[in-house]
Amino acid sequence: MQQPDSEASSPGVSSAPTSTLTPDCGPGVAYGKAFVARLRDHGVSGAGILRPLIDDLNACAAMSPFDKATAARVACNAQDTANWGAGPVVAMPNGDLIVTSKMVAKEGPVLIVKPDGTVLRGTAGIDMLDETTYVVSNVIEGTWPAKGIWIAGPSA
Repeated sequence: MQQPDSEASSPGVSSAPTSTLTPDCGPGVAYGKAFVARLRDHGVSGAGILRPLIDDLNACAAMSPFDKATAARVACNAQDTANWGAGPVVAMPNGDLIVTSKMVAKEGPVLIVKPDGTVLRGTAGIDMLDETTYVVSNVIEGTWPAKGIWIAGPSA
């Protein structure tokens, strides 16, 4: 996973936190891949991994927030569903790490990794500055959009 940019932004474009896609790295990569393999053995894939993923990551007290965000991103991107998965991880000013979905939306689904390592579901405004740079705003913990899916849609 990329090291999230804490508050980088493009001049004149946005003051919201941004992050650029870079290769995933660290212990979260192996954890995310192994988690997906275990669930696949039980016939669980796609969006069905999200609740067990959150529960599993919350049970890993020793794992760092950065590694949890990496594991979540890798697990989401290891699905065999076309265009489904996670975008980059964005570091927010309050220390939260936001695992974005590939979907650009005013209220898109995200995973929130708190500085203490707690993983929550949430929604956020997700926008793209270019193919690899995402902007996150208006993060709301504890909800997902009723019909939100983690896929890439047509860019505006």
